[in-house]
Amino acid sequence: MAPNKEIIRRRTAIKKRISTIIFLVTMVALLAAVACGSSLTATVPDQPPPTETPIKGPPAPTETPGPGDPPPEEPAPVAVPAPIEDAAVVFPEVPGGEYTLKITSGLPSGCAQYDDSQVERDGNEFVVNVTNLMPHPSLIVACTAIYGYFDSEVSLGSGLAAGQTYMVTINGGRTVSFAAQDKEGLAMVEKGSPIANIEVTEADGGYLLSIVSRLPLGSSCSRFSGYQIDLRFAESIQVTVTHRQVPDGYMGPCNNDLPAVLTEISLGSDFADGQTNTVSVNGTEVEFPSDELAMVAVPAPIETASILPPADFGGEYTLNITSGLPSGCAQFNGYEVERTGNDYVVEVTNLMPDPNEPIACTTDYRINEGHFSLEGDLNPGETYTVTINGDLTASFTVQGETATAMVEKESPIESVEAAEADAGYMLTVVSRLPKGSSCSSFNGYHINRRFFDRVEVTVTHFEVSVDNVPCTRDLPVVVTEIQLGDNFESGRTYTVSVNGEDTAFTAR
Repeated sequence: MAPNKEIIRRRTAIKKRISTIIFLVTMVALLAAVACGSSLTATVPDQPPPTETPIKGPPAPTETPGPGDPPPEEPAPVAVPAPIEDAAVVFPEVPGGEYTLKITSGLPSGCAQYDDSQVERDGNEFVVNVTNLMPHPSLIVACTAIYGYFDSEVSLGSGLAAGQTYMVTINGGRTVSFAAQDKEGLAMVEKGSPIANIEVTEADGGYLLSIVSRLPLGSSCSRFSGYQIDLRFAESIQVTVTHRQVPDGYMGPCNNDLPAVLTEISLGSDFADGQTNTVSVNGTEVEFPSDELAMVAVPAPIETASILPPADFGGEYTLNITSGLPSGCAQFNGYEVERTGNDYVVEVTNLMPDPNEPIACTTDYRINEGHFSLEGDLNPGETYTVTINGDLTASFTVQGETATAMVEKESPIESVEAAEADAGYMLTVVSRLPKGSSCSSFNGYHINRRFFDRVEVTVTHFEVSVDNVPCTRDLPVVVTEIQLGDNFESGRTYTVSVNGEDTAFTAR
């Protein structure tokens, strides 16, 4: 019997419901599969990189290795320059021993590992490179922000020449300079030096830092050691200047000269335009660049002048000059030399702020030591005079070939007299040639005005250096007139010492 219409209608409705349920179940399964497969989007070539920092480890491979394939190799770490936090030179205990550079370098993250320190030497210059190991740039790595430190040492070698200065540059930025020491210097202890003056000036290739430091226990009990500089921060440069001095409890005598030491350091040119930078030297700060002051050239005070004869006949005579820098603002400017016949005129000048500029200068007194050759043909047997800044003079006599076998000696003094003259005071000295005219010859004199109320003059001659040479017995008298200038305070008494013979005069 055929089903009636009602039965057929009900069967059709049931089939539609079953089809709808199957469709919904299928869609739910597909959506679940899509949700579970979202972590595989990194393998899709056009998928953008994730916005969150992933955990340490290489990115998922684009191809899954087969059952027998080895796992892919992780790229090796790379060596990068390490930040340098501190560096110092450790001196040996004995002369000729090994100098060691101690370095504290930075580990700027939890992924950084100390790698190596290498040193190369070229003459008196050392270049040191310190490196860390970091993960390869191709790896996506999350590193902890922990800053660590690593202490290392490198040998700068042994047998360094005492008295010479050596420079060490570390990772192209931080520099250390040190003076190799002899036995006496190695027995001293290192201290930070007192700073007298700091100045930063523009020079070829950037800025030049000039530091004047002092040896606080005098030249016999302290000596210059070197400096360190940290250039890691462009706006703040840290410099440490050091010296070595006798240890506490030393009972021996020390000089009271307190020498000034000039240290010049190139700061380079890597500074932003319009930016104010700070240099700190042993805690004393100065800013640069600063507004330049108008400077004028003025005669420098002359402390000493002496003539150094050549080692060989026909060589050049050298004039050694010590001039003064009478304040912290004074800068050595240079020499100018003119010759007329047998007379040389030398002008030594300093640069000082324009008197019309309202500038305060420190009162520390410094010195500048220099030398240059007295050029031109010089005739044997003739005497030449050098006048410096119209005041101080020096004199020398050119020696013949036979003088190369002679030695320079201080001459015996017969009399010394200081008297007023047109250009100030004139000193007349009578000396003798102690081995006669055949075995001794007059050389000249030099003068020292470094003391406020005392003038020291040295008169010299050449004489044969061997015994049993026949010499004439005439013992010639040499009269030497020396211009002392007019730089004397009225009413004050001054002492003139010539080869240890003293005489006094009172300035009018």
